[in-house]
Amino acid sequence: MESSLLDVLFLSEKRKNLLLLLLDGPKTIEEIKSTLDVRSSPIMTQIKILMKQDLIVENNRLYKLSSIGEILVPKMKAILETFNVFDKNHNYWVNQDMTSIPPEFLDDIGKLGNYIEVNPDRNHVFEYPKEVVKNLSESEKVMISSSFFLPIYPSLCIELAAKGTDITLVFTEYVYDRMLNDYKKELEHFLNLKYTKLYVCNNNNMKIASSIVTEKFMALSLFCNSGIYYNHNLVSFDESALKWGKELFDHYKSMARPITRV
Repeated sequence: MESSLLDVLFLSEKRKNLLLLLLDGPKTIEEIKSTLDVRSSPIMTQIKILMKQDLIVENNRLYKLSSIGEILVPKMKAILETFNVFDKNHNYWVNQDMTSIPPEFLDDIGKLGNYIEVNPDRNHVFEYPKEVVKNLSESEKVMISSSFFLPIYPSLCIELAAKGTDITLVFTEYVYDRMLNDYKKELEHFLNLKYTKLYVCNNNNMKIASSIVTEKFMALSLFCNSGIYYNHNLVSFDESALKWGKELFDHYKSMARPITRV
C-alpha cells in the first residue's frame, strides 16, 4: 500500500499537477480543466485514481484534498521544490559547502525556486554582478549578511544609504575588523547616515559567504567544498525565496550585537 501510494503521488505529472492545484483550495471540474489545460476524460481518470487512494474527495461538485492529502501534498510539494533546485544546477551544488547553511534552512532549500547563477565579468571580479547592483539600486530596503569581505562594500553601502535606502548589515568579526582597519572613515560615515544599521556576529556563527535580501529579490553566495570562494550569487525573485532569505538574515541578526559608533 505504501509503495502504491508513492507511485500515485510521483509517477504521473497530471496527478502531481492536480494535487498541487488542490493545495490552493477546492476546485470544480471546470476550474481544474481550465487551469491545467486538460480534457474531461483524461483528468477524470486521474481523479478516480486519487479518490480511490483517498487523496482527494468530492463534495457538492467540488474536488478537494482529503485529510490524508492535506498531510501528504505539502510534503510532496516541498520534495519536488528541493529536487527542482538541485536539478537546475547540479554541478554547482555538488561543489558547494552546503553544511554552511543552517540545517533548518537547508531543509527548505527548495524555497529558492526559479533561481539563476550570476557572476561578475572579468573586469569587475571583486564587485557584485551587474544584475545584483541594478536590483539593489532599485530596492527600498536592503539586508546584507556577509562573512566575506568585498572591496565594493564601503562605497556601495554608503551610496545606497545616502539616497535614502533602508540598509541593514550583519557582518562577521572578520569583515567588521577589515572595515574598521581599512575603511574607518567610510564606516563612520555609514553609521551617521539616517537609515543604516550594522550588526556584528562571531565568525563561527555565519558560514555562508553572503546573502542579500530586499523587497525585490534575494541572493545567496556560498564557499566551495575546498574552502575557496569565487564571486557569484544565486539570485531569485520568487516570493518563497524572499521569505527564506529574510528568515536566514534574521537568524544571523539574532546572534549579532549592534554597532552604533566606532
